[in-house]
Amino acid sequence: MNRETVIAIGFGIGLGVIVGVVILYQTSTTEEAKVIPITRESNQKKVIADEVSSDTSKNNLTLTSPNNNSIVAKNSTEIIGTVKSNSLIVIQSATAEIVEKNEKENFNIKIPLTVGENVIQVSTYSDTSSPQEQVLRIYYIPVE
Repeated sequence: MNRETVIAIGFGIGLGVIVGVVILYQTSTTEEAKVIPITRESNQKKVIADEVSSDTSKNNLTLTSPNNNSIVAKNSTEIIGTVKSNSLIVIQSATAEIVEKNEKENFNIKIPLTVGENVIQVSTYSDTSSPQEQVLRIYYIPVE
């Protein structure tokens, strides 16, 4: 080996050791990394649902008909309930999406159904409160 090659290898090893020592020193003197636990989305929804159910004074959406998990023989159903006046009502399902502004406290909205299970989400938005949501499962089984 040439003399220049040995000197270059020596300088490379020496600088590598110096960089390694500096990195170790900097890592040991800095703050430890903070670990923030991340909750899953399903856990967050569960917590929100518990908060909403524990405080019924904020609840401004009440559905009177149809009942959850009910079975019907028609291809449509009427969602009947009460909300605060001047609320925006949003009804979403696989077959329809209906948005209405309600002037009175009572509402009656007809929605089409598909054969089998229909998951219907009813949401209301009021000027003074956070949005309220309820999910209905209606089963449409036609009579043959």
